[in-house]
Amino acid sequence: MSLCGHTGVSVESYVEMGSGVAVRCEVDRLNEQASLAFGSSETFVLSLDRQALERVVSLGSRAIAELDVEGEPLTVM
Repeated sequence: MSLCGHTGVSVESYVEMGSGVAVRCEVDRLNEQASLAFGSSETFVLSLDRQALERVVSLGSRAIAELDVEGEPLTVM
């Protein structure tokens, strides 16, 4: 059961990830989906179709670029 549900998004929990956490991905080429697993026993798994994965990667790239810029301490994208 989801903690929060909205159209197209199901949230099970809040996650913070440290630098030493084990990560891996599993790719389903036939269905154009990827699962990104975090934690030594896959404590958190993010399953995305290709379009959603592209959006997450794009958002992450924007966040990394923003971290490299000097300016206000908080930017909302």
